[in-house]
Amino acid sequence: MRIKFNIFQKLLVLLLILLTPVVALYYYSTYKSINVIQEELIKASLNQMELFMAQLDASIEKFDLVSAPMLVDTNVLEYRYNLNMSDYSLMKTRLLIQEKLSLASASGNWRNDMTIFFPQKGDSISSSPSYEFDLEEFEGRFSLGWSYSEDLGIGSGFTRTYVTTGYKPARPNELDVAVRINLYKWSFENLLDTYKAGHSNNPFFYKEGHAIIASRSAQGLKMDGIVAELGDRVNSRTSGFLIHSFDGRPYLITYYYSNLLDWQLIDSVPLDQIIGPIKQQRVLFGASSFILLLSGIAAATALYWNVQRPIFRLVHAVQQIKRGDYAYRLPKKSNNEFAFLMQNFNEMATQIQDLIEHDLQSRILARDATLKQLQAQIHPHFLYNCLGFIINMTKMGKDRAVIDMAYHLADYYRYTTRMDNQGASMGEELAFVRIHLEILRLRNETLTYSIELPEELAQLRVPRLLIQPIVENALVHGLENVEYPGRVEIRVYVKDSWVHLEVEDNGKGLNMEQIGQLHKELRVPAGEYAGCGLWNVYQRLQGNHGADAKMAFIPSRLGGLAVSLVWRLKNEE
Repeated sequence: MRIKFNIFQKLLVLLLILLTPVVALYYYSTYKSINVIQEELIKASLNQMELFMAQLDASIEKFDLVSAPMLVDTNVLEYRYNLNMSDYSLMKTRLLIQEKLSLASASGNWRNDMTIFFPQKGDSISSSPSYEFDLEEFEGRFSLGWSYSEDLGIGSGFTRTYVTTGYKPARPNELDVAVRINLYKWSFENLLDTYKAGHSNNPFFYKEGHAIIASRSAQGLKMDGIVAELGDRVNSRTSGFLIHSFDGRPYLITYYYSNLLDWQLIDSVPLDQIIGPIKQQRVLFGASSFILLLSGIAAATALYWNVQRPIFRLVHAVQQIKRGDYAYRLPKKSNNEFAFLMQNFNEMATQIQDLIEHDLQSRILARDATLKQLQAQIHPHFLYNCLGFIINMTKMGKDRAVIDMAYHLADYYRYTTRMDNQGASMGEELAFVRIHLEILRLRNETLTYSIELPEELAQLRVPRLLIQPIVENALVHGLENVEYPGRVEIRVYVKDSWVHLEVEDNGKGLNMEQIGQLHKELRVPAGEYAGCGLWNVYQRLQGNHGADAKMAFIPSRLGGLAVSLVWRLKNEE
């Protein structure tokens, strides 16, 4: 099916065709730009974290260079083995060792303390003057790798114990000498402050089961929320990133694993600080495109109301005239070139209406004459049957039947000879049919019938003698010469705004070929077929209720034939 567009629709389609590629290309380019910037931001963030962790590892590994020589230092060995040394010499050696530890501890920017343990002697020398040897504490914090402790005497931090290379004692108290270094949390907080001054938002160290180590100026997102969003990632020894929105704001979350400390460094950066201007520019471009589209729609609308709308009115007026509404006139609202055209159209419609009304009046008179002629054809047909019945009853000496027939026949012709009014109510028509059936029951006492008429349809207007010929055909052609009691049922009902009138009998019925022939005879033009009976009923039905009125024949559920009249229920009815 081909789709037709008017001028207004064509202009809108053209405007959309022009704007759509531009907007789509712009949004695609900004989308690619945002992706490239985001990828570069991720790479830069991970590279910076890698560099930071490399510097951190290098700084911590410097303590390895200090601790290993202390295990084989001359003064340490002298103090360890106590080779015939006097108390003075032993005290002097102890002070020298303590001085070396203090110098080594102060050589870096880390807040730390170094302690040499002599477990078998039950003694220790520390850069922290307040430290006293405690074997239980030494064994509890003994670790050949870096481990985190919440209480290192003066604060929490990382600790590690160095022993002679290749020596693995069964218990820490069996060691001759060991060096322990404590790196305090404050140093890591200072490092995070320095790292944060670069570009990050809220860096922190995390390991499951321990408190978070954050910078002193930590702010922004809640660190617990970031950890919860990362999930199992922070418990694995991997590095990577995650993009997630918190409170409607997107964040880039990066995490990097430290092999040396066995902790994760986690950082978060708000993406809208970098990508936000691009998105804002995209919104401005979209708003500009929308304003341009509205301007185009306004121009097309002006063209529509001044050109297309008057054309629509003219087309609609022509269609109304074509449908038969000759009283339709165009409103005189135009103040442009179309006003003259509409005025001339109205004058033309007036002339056509006058001609049509004159012709229609002639047609109405001719139709009324035809309807009266068709109705008059029915009267003799029924009269012949009734007179034949009276003759038969008279010959048989049934005076009562003759008298009843005469009374019923008088009522019958009193109803049918009212030529001044060709219509009747459905109640009146079925009452007349009941008289007709009672007349026929005088002839055949085994005949039974039923009439179903809803009360709300009793005043429905129908042509006179519309149902009687159908009932008569059912009795003459369907029930005549049958060896069982005859039955006629009449029903009137409304379904989907259509009136249905059905007459059924239990007679001999018709086969499908005979039914088809009967349908063909109904459609023979009046000028070619001077029929009567059902043909006259069909002609009068269409004459009164229009061409969409139907007459159908189907096999009856009673065994005979069912005749159905169907016409549209009018509002006035």
